[in-house]
Amino acid sequence: MATDPRVQPDGYSAQLDGLRAVSVAAVAYSHLLPAWQGGLPFGAGVHLFFVLSGFLITRILLALRAAPQRGAAVARFYARRVLRLFPAFYLVLGLAWLTDVPLVRETWPWHAAYLSNVRIAAEARWLGHVSHFWSLAVEEQFYLVWPWLIVWSPRPWLGPLLGAALLAGPLARLAAGSAGLTEPFWALVPAGSADSLAVGAFVAWTAWRSRQPVAGALAPWPGGGVTAVAGLVWSLLALADGLGLRVPLALAVWRQVLQGVVFAWLVRRAVVGFKGGAGRLLAHHWTIYVGRISYGLYLIHAFAPLVFEAGLRAAGLDGHIPRQPLFRALAAAATTLLLASAMWRLVEAPCQRLKRRL
Repeated sequence: MATDPRVQPDGYSAQLDGLRAVSVAAVAYSHLLPAWQGGLPFGAGVHLFFVLSGFLITRILLALRAAPQRGAAVARFYARRVLRLFPAFYLVLGLAWLTDVPLVRETWPWHAAYLSNVRIAAEARWLGHVSHFWSLAVEEQFYLVWPWLIVWSPRPWLGPLLGAALLAGPLARLAAGSAGLTEPFWALVPAGSADSLAVGAFVAWTAWRSRQPVAGALAPWPGGGVTAVAGLVWSLLALADGLGLRVPLALAVWRQVLQGVVFAWLVRRAVVGFKGGAGRLLAHHWTIYVGRISYGLYLIHAFAPLVFEAGLRAAGLDGHIPRQPLFRALAAAATTLLLASAMWRLVEAPCQRLKRRL
């Protein structure tokens, strides 16, 4: 069967970078214009990141099962992850500490140890401009555990293992909700986002199990029917929440699973290649560029309003620039793009080149 020419032999699709761009744009919008959400779950963009990570990382790890020396292969995997993630993260955290961003000096050890989610969930309060670090902590905790399970588990155990990871999410949220933690913090507790990562892993596993020539391109799960039902129920639950209706806890904890199924379908379709306008948008060179620097965009976007305001004060323009939320959000978005582009060129791209040598 012919595959889309934008799908490369290793299963990479330019549209995956396009999905990263959509994810980071949604998250940034939810943070920079919180009063302009219109009841839509833009903050769910972070879970699209999780599904993408679950798919991509699991695909890599399944390939490592065939390595002659699995231990050495996993060591290289960790070295590549360190080069990809640590330099930019600790640079941003260090600059936030040096410039005394509110709450950073009091909480920096938690962020440095990738335990931001634990601190925020334990206190049930956000930590200002570093609140978004919770998702980076969840990803890092995933990286610590997942390679050992995927690379060394016997083949018959992989399916049940993924099923257990998926169930861990709603069960963790059920425990958190039963203990009195409110819903915005459910995803932050340990294993509270495991299902978002697991559904992405399912797409990689189904493709690997069926031994398709382009990894992930023709994965049979999730299908259109499953996705349509999941999307409908997810929408109804989100609507009920938006209308202030009380959704039973035992039902509410499954909303994230349904959301993950929809996002897994998006990932699968992006690997195959969306057609039409959606495909052109996701594969546009500017969209791909935004997706490529999305890690830096995510790291920086919450600090961008502070940087913009500091620049205005330094230039003596603070009293001459409109203070409307939309203008300030657009200015912060432009600041984010400039800073992330600089960090890509000066920090991330050199690390990427070094990573490829591994």
